[in-house]
Amino acid sequence: MNATTPPDLSICMVSLDCWSVLEPCLASLLASRPRVTYEVVVVDNASTDGTPERLAELFPWVRVIRNERNVGFTRATNQGIRASSGRLVLWLNTDTLLREGSLDELCRFLDQHPRVGIVGPKVLNPDGSFQAQCRRGLPTPLVSLAYLSGLHRLAPQSRVLGGYMLTYLPMDEAGPVDAVSGCCLLARREVWDTAGPLDEAIFGFGEDVDWCVRASRAGWEVWYDPASVIVHLKGQGGVHSKPYHKAWGIHQAMWVFYRKHLRSRYPLLLAGVVWLGIAGSFVASVARVWIGRHFTAGRQARAAG
Repeated sequence: MNATTPPDLSICMVSLDCWSVLEPCLASLLASRPRVTYEVVVVDNASTDGTPERLAELFPWVRVIRNERNVGFTRATNQGIRASSGRLVLWLNTDTLLREGSLDELCRFLDQHPRVGIVGPKVLNPDGSFQAQCRRGLPTPLVSLAYLSGLHRLAPQSRVLGGYMLTYLPMDEAGPVDAVSGCCLLARREVWDTAGPLDEAIFGFGEDVDWCVRASRAGWEVWYDPASVIVHLKGQGGVHSKPYHKAWGIHQAMWVFYRKHLRSRYPLLLAGVVWLGIAGSFVASVARVWIGRHFTAGRQARAAG
């Protein structure tokens, strides 16, 4: 690639103590042999596992931006996008594995659909099952309650109960959605220009839904394209290694999203109900983490004794 010519694609990644998944992710990128020209920018949030040094040694063509502390996923992603120059921008999680043609298909889709500003692929779990979080509906209070309570499992074909994960839609059919997953989200740089950067009030989690909704309000379409397929290991490395921070980030993002995009639609009283629901869900999440850790520690102690 000519150093003076901007690439077609800028791949922006955020790392935090996740070398065990980042290395195979970058290896899968090379093995997928994209036809589009690309650059990779990794913003490291003060990893202690040697990630920046290992990148310099094994993948010297990757540009690394080193933060002195963990500034969160959203701020770090903004850093990466600002430092990049491609006409297309890809958010890519470090715990993903690309397949041959996956990136080329997403780029082709945007090139052939000028009204589409954001597109996401079909995402699989390591066992090959479908990861429903790769396409999502608007998380209104009723839809969110159905999802958080588990009621969506009772009637996945219901547009209300299955409205967040869009389980009533065929998984192998392309179509417009409210949001795609930030684990692999391709956007035109013009979306960044018109919708603005990621909201740094959201530390991590939920920033993808927020940005997709803002892009839609700026006049862009958001689509799901199952012709592109990737694997998402999900929950390995990064903030997932800090479960209490993860629980806080998820629930903080819920409240920020409701306040920004939904509060004006509903009676003021409902805001209090939503806040209490989010707070209750957060407490329950923390309790599950605590119980799980103490159960594991106790089992390990018994095994050692």
